[in-house]
Amino acid sequence: MNIKRFQIIFSLIGLIYSSNLLASKIDTIYFQNGDRTTGEVKFLRNNYLKLSTNDAGTLMLEWNKIDSVKILNPMRIVFENGEIYYGKLLPSGEDKSCYIWRSTGDPRLTSLTEIVYMTPLEDKFLNRLSGSLSSGFSYTKANKVMQFNIDASITYLAKKNQMVLNYDGIVTSQDSIETTQRQSGGVSFQRILENNWFIISALNFESNSELNLDLRTSLSGGGGNSIVSTNKSSLYIAAGLQGTREITAGDPQFNIEGLLSAAYSVFVYDSPKVSFDLSGDAIPSLNDLGRIRFDVNSSLSWEIFSDFYLKWSFYYSFDSRPPSATASKNDWAVSMLGLEYKL
Repeated sequence: MNIKRFQIIFSLIGLIYSSNLLASKIDTIYFQNGDRTTGEVKFLRNNYLKLSTNDAGTLMLEWNKIDSVKILNPMRIVFENGEIYYGKLLPSGEDKSCYIWRSTGDPRLTSLTEIVYMTPLEDKFLNRLSGSLSSGFSYTKANKVMQFNIDASITYLAKKNQMVLNYDGIVTSQDSIETTQRQSGGVSFQRILENNWFIISALNFESNSELNLDLRTSLSGGGGNSIVSTNKSSLYIAAGLQGTREITAGDPQFNIEGLLSAAYSVFVYDSPKVSFDLSGDAIPSLNDLGRIRFDVNSSLSWEIFSDFYLKWSFYYSFDSRPPSATASKNDWAVSMLGLEYKL
């Protein structure tokens, strides 16, 4: 009797679990050739719609080749002009367009090309996460230079907030020369506003042996605007203030600094998928007038198979008046080739 009771309980649990899985896969994508596929939309970004299906696994669909959609799972929808909607997407009967149905107000008729970003409004914590992990290694026999780098980031996206954890490290060693390292990482919090505006705060850590910098801790806050936000490219600028504490040879220094930032990304749709990212910071000191720092980072990645990319990266750091008088004013490195995995 007890065995039968357990069988009934486990059968009910299995039925409820499978019902939840089927209930989530209620989104339908229609193509220009008349085909269609059903699944669960995971996200739309960089012109790619990620769709989880029961039969074909996870698909990456080119957004510009989709004719119509019926997305019944509630979505957070971002437009080119910065508008943000929350609701479901239904066919409009017109090519390359849809209706957005919200809980309040009239439905909006919109072209699919106006939508540049989309994520589900899910309660599950893991479904709100995305990220990447990349690593590279190189060795030059002629001068016996060995270099290793690792770059990782995790992004958590809520309805109007975004939090990012990141780490970037590179180690270079050579016979008869002391090993050098550069490490940076931290956490940032971004509040998304209307019309592509945002406010941001961040806590970052950095060390760099070339600049004789044991540890730099910075706390910053400011705001900015996404000037360009399309399925092909994005460009944002931001400005703010930050306080820093620098330790060199055990001697701490405190600074108040301005912060000017810009970041540009461009995407190529055709296989293989290619993306290029370039970002830079200008950081003038407000209490040590005449001192200014610059940081530039860039990367180029192209897909070799699903979710795996080959990656090239470059960074350059400059400090017109480093804390240590014996330190170099600049540092740079190129990672010729690495492997990156995107969640």
